[in-house]
Amino acid sequence: MKFSLPTVDQTTEEHDTELLIILMEECAEVQQACSKILRYGDSMSSINNLTKELGDLQCMINLAQEHLVNPTKVHEGVSEKRRKLKKWSNLKL
Repeated sequence: MKFSLPTVDQTTEEHDTELLIILMEECAEVQQACSKILRYGDSMSSINNLTKELGDLQCMINLAQEHLVNPTKVHEGVSEKRRKLKKWSNLKL
């Protein structure tokens, strides 16, 4: 495994790879925080941890929208997901 410090002359491919790796890591950390709440209960500490991890994930989502994907398409996907959730889930939307 190769480890290196960030450089200003990073190629676009290297930048995008790093962005995707960190995005995946943040997704996993949100999963872990959710799992701990389900396993051990929703203590203030576990809710605070989930809140922090969601903030980290949102940061990476924002960066992905700035550098990798079309934010308009993401917004369209959010709207479509909300429509599906209204139909197929009991979530309060």
